[in-house]
Amino acid sequence: MSIYQILSKKKFGEIGLKHLVKYFIVIIIIYIPIAAIAFFSNLLTKTDNHAAVLLSAHALSDHDYWAPPLAFLGSYPEWTLYFNSRGQKIDYFFNATKGDFMKVLADNRYQSIVLVGHGSYNTWRATDDQIANYDIEAMKGKFQMKHGEWIQLSCGDPDFSPIHIGELVMEKKNVYHYNGAAGTLDFILEALTAFRHIKKISAHSAK
Repeated sequence: MSIYQILSKKKFGEIGLKHLVKYFIVIIIIYIPIAAIAFFSNLLTKTDNHAAVLLSAHALSDHDYWAPPLAFLGSYPEWTLYFNSRGQKIDYFFNATKGDFMKVLADNRYQSIVLVGHGSYNTWRATDDQIANYDIEAMKGKFQMKHGEWIQLSCGDPDFSPIHIGELVMEKKNVYHYNGAAGTLDFILEALTAFRHIKKISAHSAK
C-alpha cells in the first residue's frame, strides 16, 4: 500500500484527508485574491506613517524560524487593510530582534507597533533578547512619543511595574494587550478580525 493510500484513509476526527485537501484548496482560492488586494492597497497607500509588525522567532525555543512566515501568511490580508484604512503602510519584520525594535522605536515614520511572540505586562521577547520597560526608559530623549497603536500579541501577566511597556511609547488609550495568558487561538482571532478581539479585551479591562 502506498503512502498516499495510507494517508487518504486516515481520519482527523470525522474528517478524512481528502476533505482536508478540499478545504485547503477552498481557503487558498479565497486567500490569494484578498492577499493580492492587500498587497496593492499597501503599494498604493501614499503616506509617511508606517505600522511595524515585529514577528519574533522565539516561539517554542530560541530559533523557531518557521513561526514568523506562518504568522505573516495568516495575518497579512486583514492587518494590511486595517492599517492602510488608517493611513499607514505596513512593514513586517521577520525574526525581529531587539535591534529591530529599537530602530522602529527611534524612527518617527513608525507610528504603530504590533508585537507577536512571548511577553508579559512589562516585557516582549524578541528573537534574540528580551525588551522591558527599562530598555525603553533608557531611550528617553532618543525617540518621540508615537500617535498610532501599540498592539501586543503576547501573554499579559503582571510583572514588576503597573505601567504597561506600551504606555512608555504612546498614550495609554492607544495601547492594547491581553490581561493574562494568551495562545494560538487568540492570534488566529486577531488575524481574522483585525484586532477586534484584543481591543474588546482591553476596553473591558479599562472599565
